[in-house]
Amino acid sequence: MVRFSIYILLLMVCPGISGAYAATISGVVLDEKGNVIPGVYVELSHAGKSSITDEAGHFTFAELAPGVYELSFSYIGFEPQKRTLTINAVRHDVNMEVTLVEQVTELNEVTITGKTEGQELQESVASVAVLDTRDFYSKNINTSDVIKQISGVNVRQTGGFGSDAQVYINGMSGKQVKFFLDGIPLSYFGSGFGLNALPVNMMKRIEVYKGVVPVDLGADALGGGINIISRKEYISYMDASYARGSFNTHKLNFNGQWVNPSENVILGLSSFYNHSDNNYKIDVEIPDANGNPQPATARRFHDRFTNYLLNFHGGVFDKKYADRLMVSVRYSGLDDDIQHNAIMSQPYGEATYEESTTGVSLEYEKQSVLPRTDLKWYGGANFTSGYFQDTTLNAYTWDGRVYRRRTDGGEISTSGNLLDLSSKNAVNRLNITFHPWSKGHFTLNILSSWFKRVGEDPVASDFYGQDFYGNPTKLIRNVAGLAYKHAFINGLTSYTALKYFAFSADGYSIRNMEFLPHSQSISNYGISQSLKYSFTGHLRAKASYEYATRLPDEHELFGDFTLVRPNPSLNPEKSHNANAGLQLNSRRITAEVSTFYRITNNIIWLRTSQFFAQYQNLLKAMVKGVEAEIQYTPFTFLSVKANATYQDIRNRSPREVTGSVDNRYFDARLPNIPYLFGNGEVRFTKENILGSKNSFSAWWSAGYVHDFYLFWAVDGRKDLKNTIPEQFIQNAGVSYSLPENKLSVALESSNLFDRKAYDNFSVQRPGRAFYLTLRTFINTNQNNK
Repeated sequence: MVRFSIYILLLMVCPGISGAYAATISGVVLDEKGNVIPGVYVELSHAGKSSITDEAGHFTFAELAPGVYELSFSYIGFEPQKRTLTINAVRHDVNMEVTLVEQVTELNEVTITGKTEGQELQESVASVAVLDTRDFYSKNINTSDVIKQISGVNVRQTGGFGSDAQVYINGMSGKQVKFFLDGIPLSYFGSGFGLNALPVNMMKRIEVYKGVVPVDLGADALGGGINIISRKEYISYMDASYARGSFNTHKLNFNGQWVNPSENVILGLSSFYNHSDNNYKIDVEIPDANGNPQPATARRFHDRFTNYLLNFHGGVFDKKYADRLMVSVRYSGLDDDIQHNAIMSQPYGEATYEESTTGVSLEYEKQSVLPRTDLKWYGGANFTSGYFQDTTLNAYTWDGRVYRRRTDGGEISTSGNLLDLSSKNAVNRLNITFHPWSKGHFTLNILSSWFKRVGEDPVASDFYGQDFYGNPTKLIRNVAGLAYKHAFINGLTSYTALKYFAFSADGYSIRNMEFLPHSQSISNYGISQSLKYSFTGHLRAKASYEYATRLPDEHELFGDFTLVRPNPSLNPEKSHNANAGLQLNSRRITAEVSTFYRITNNIIWLRTSQFFAQYQNLLKAMVKGVEAEIQYTPFTFLSVKANATYQDIRNRSPREVTGSVDNRYFDARLPNIPYLFGNGEVRFTKENILGSKNSFSAWWSAGYVHDFYLFWAVDGRKDLKNTIPEQFIQNAGVSYSLPENKLSVALESSNLFDRKAYDNFSVQRPGRAFYLTLRTFINTNQNNK
């Protein structure tokens, strides 16, 4: 066992050592421009071996005896090529570079079957689920609704459309899960880009990483990450859709671009506008004439939500000096009525928050910028203005009536607020990939960000005697990662990474009307190891371990000056994470089962009360769980998929931390977190319906969450506990589209049977709703959707 471990270590440090016992032929396949070509079929005659070049264009044949060999290279669209080589006792290893010449042939119609980028990623060493969002372009669906269909993922929202969404991945939640747009942290783009209201029409796919987050994403994720890959087609097209639905919901999306194929120039626009009144019915208590609360059903009021985006981009692609060079200028924002407190015990009738962000960014990509070296760079800056208003003396009931007048303060804060916020942030990301040999590569990723915020509030200033909000808050964050990936000859792939995190924060808190400044600087590291072993082309096993650190962000440290109070003395979270699983991909069945284990310290959690909330360090927790997913396609027109997750999250903090007089909370299940949930879908799709080239689709989907306690299970009588009830929410829809999606129409119903829905205690989600979606797609390249 010791000698085997030493041999594996030598393989990782010196990959060429395996060639000491047998000859090896390896190389890279390029086109005439010097770009690598993945997917090339390489056949080695007289040895009965064949291979497919990987994503870096590399191939390898190992354990070859002396002799004469002929290699054949073939790929659709290129001239076939052959090479003859002689292996003898003197010449053991051969490394070659093969250039294929483009084939000039007119073809009437070509059908190519292969793996997409998403399929390649899902079968990689990473523990990742990949969703192709193109199937959702014609539906009324939000990003948060899409990702909750993935095994191990649960999304909890604090109301209707646009409300805060908390994502759980394998027991980790909230800020422990990071969100990205093309590898850049999503929070950097402003609140208008919230995951709760971001349309899928802007995306190509969604990648959900469970456990280890690759260094390419450059963030201090603790329990996983979600990376949104935007649409980057180099074709001229127009994609527009409009959805109209219940609760006065409107969703308008427009994405289009013009491409000059002779000059490789691109100009485009991505935009959306979303609005909902969120005036769905809820079960509440309203005071009668004597002031006694009485059960009632009322429509939510003062809960309108609007967000919007205009993003212009322009640049060049496939140039000698750049594979992609793009400038983007954007304007985004939101208008949000604040309807109630964290546990929906107090309605608000006039408090509002508005925000707008203006941003500019530049991105550059070039493969082989130096020999065997690829480069990606992103730099950008944002300027955000926020406005929070809470000045009314009115106190409201759930039916929108004013039942009394206060003498001072606001609905939310003791002082009342008329707060103007101004913030600036900047981000810089550098990603370098180096391919020193055919089966391995290094990745270096460095991400730095800077944030500053200052405010002005004349109402709060009158109350406190000074304007505390005029004091600036600052945050500087740096994340660096170095990784090495290597594919061994026996089907084993290894990914090893080292990360470094550092931040410096200057902020303050207000306690008993006193200004308390606070500064801190913290640095830490993380390390991870991922392995994949392919038994066959369809069956593989994966395992990973990570020691992870997550630094508190500006929202946790400095609050939002509305419902969340600052806590600038927060400490980083730290966690040991492990994952292991099996994955099967065949023509009709795709299945995966995996287990996960987490032990996390200094958990940052949002402590809520009736009037405000604050992030605090408290618990040490242990998470154990299992998840499974299966998708079956018995016919080309029918697909069925289902998944389920069980997670057991236990407190591992001693009584000194919990404040208890005994250890009854030790090893108790953490409250207010779902532990059993799952999803299912059945989809029917019929092409060439009624003798035409039109298509028809119908689907049914459902989500299930088992009931769970709001507070500790070890406290109080079981029959008297506050419980978030069992949820089984069903949705259905149909769509009809003309060829190439030039025009499509979809009719959908969410919460089909009008079940009472809760993600959080007493916070009721919308009941049954209907939506009609119209979409038109005009594409100069008919092979694209």
